[in-house]
Amino acid sequence: MLNEILVGRDLFDLAKYGSKGMGYIAKHIVGDKGETHLTTPVLFDLSRPHILGLFGKRGQGKSYTMGNLIEELMLFPDNIRRNLAGVVIDTMGIYWSMKYPNDRDSELLSEWGLKPRAFDINLMIPFGHKKLFEDDNVPFDSIFSFKPSELNTSDWALSFNIELDTEMGILLQRVMKQILGTGNYSIDDIIEVIKDEDAEKLTKENLINRFIVADEWGIFNQDGSNIHSIVKPGKVTVIDVSHFSQASGGWSVKSLVVGLLSRKILDARIKARRMEEEESLEGGSGEGHMPITWMFIDEAHEFLPMVGTTAASLPLLQWVKVGREPGVSLVLATQMPNKLHQEAISQCDLVLTHRLTSSKDIDALTQVMQSYMKYGIENYFDTLPKVKGAALVLDDNSEKLIPVRVRPRMSWHAGGSPIAIKD
Repeated sequence: MLNEILVGRDLFDLAKYGSKGMGYIAKHIVGDKGETHLTTPVLFDLSRPHILGLFGKRGQGKSYTMGNLIEELMLFPDNIRRNLAGVVIDTMGIYWSMKYPNDRDSELLSEWGLKPRAFDINLMIPFGHKKLFEDDNVPFDSIFSFKPSELNTSDWALSFNIELDTEMGILLQRVMKQILGTGNYSIDDIIEVIKDEDAEKLTKENLINRFIVADEWGIFNQDGSNIHSIVKPGKVTVIDVSHFSQASGGWSVKSLVVGLLSRKILDARIKARRMEEEESLEGGSGEGHMPITWMFIDEAHEFLPMVGTTAASLPLLQWVKVGREPGVSLVLATQMPNKLHQEAISQCDLVLTHRLTSSKDIDALTQVMQSYMKYGIENYFDTLPKVKGAALVLDDNSEKLIPVRVRPRMSWHAGGSPIAIKD
């Protein structure tokens, strides 16, 4: 492609790599409202760590756009792709469709110089949901689980919504103090320790009941999944947590999954980065370890909220604060940026925002963009054509706002709204 707009790349990388390791996400919109036309391809840097905010009100295309980013990650040539990996937190159960080509939009794709294409994603489900998926004839590729011994006291407290200064919280702390460090224990082992504790019968029963429910979540197994079975070089793994929406406290379970995954990936990348540096000093390639990892999270405000704390909050904030050095990237998609943790918003070095109308959401976005705007952000939204995929891009490197239209998906998008009128 010639005359591209390259987003997210600093001057050093621009001079050294040009557009290598960049993904074709959109085209530049020139003109206002009805007098607009599409011009230059817009490419996003996906080879360096970034915090990317993906915003827009309901129905404007956040999930669709996130699919484009995932596609581009898988389209790189092998020499780049093998150093990258993706993990998608699928809260709605829609990204399985990336295994199928978007044949219905073949003409539109042709206009953009693209073709329908299927992508070989690795669809993982909780090991306890295996029968549920099989009974519903829903295909999946593999299962994941965690060891109960991988959780600390705070993880359990946040997942169970227990305040640590209550009777139950104090009992939980005593139990965990006894069992932590005893090896690879099970939930049944935890329950046995609770039974032996000197505490009120009702308090013990309530805590035991919470662990019984946790066992039914289907995410715990004494074997647990090796993080390298989830994060694979050159692959994108979709973690389907959509069935937790049907359970009581479903978002707490989803947050626990995200928190545990985030912690394990960051730990692995910190170790890998150290080995990469050591090998580079010795003249090696620095390749072959845990790849640079992108995590894509829809409904991000549920995991990293402005107010309150979830089991995912602290691990994700670590990614936000220190992720650039070890090599982890976040895509935080939400229709309510005003409910996303302030530190996450302020650390976004890339923003792609579809149209917003809520004044609170606009105010939250203004805090990120105000340095680069001549006018209020409402004015920039007003200049966008009222078509699907229209958005604004903020590139912190160039300190510019770029109006764009997101390209059509090559793979099938299962996240559209249903309609009663059939063709």
